[in-house]
Amino acid sequence: MTTQTTRRALLGGAGLAAAIAIVPAVAAVSASTGSTAFRKALDASDAAARRFNTLPVNLETDDEAAHTREMDAMIAAARVADRATPTTWAEFVRLFDHQCDGGLSSLDDDNAKRLLAHAKCLLSKGA
Repeated sequence: MTTQTTRRALLGGAGLAAAIAIVPAVAAVSASTGSTAFRKALDASDAAARRFNTLPVNLETDDEAAHTREMDAMIAAARVADRATPTTWAEFVRLFDHQCDGGLSSLDDDNAKRLLAHAKCLLSKGA
């Protein structure tokens, strides 16, 4: 069963990646107004990640509780951003980049399903 799930994930990911290949071109033509709620969610996630990445290197050993709080805040902000709803193709591309951690292939099944649903919605609206 694990093998089937892995194969399904790989094939689904490849199909999603192929569909996404055209999105940057579409996003360039798409209206860039977008939604305030979407921008706030993604901006908050980006800010939390930047803050976490600027913490002192030895914080985890010097103050484990503070490190844990900062890490939890970053993860919480990322989860909110994962569930943001894009209203334009430009937002879709930003969400895809966020969920893939800048191309590091960290896309999980739930986020892949959400991205596919968002893409179908945007396509149906002719966004």
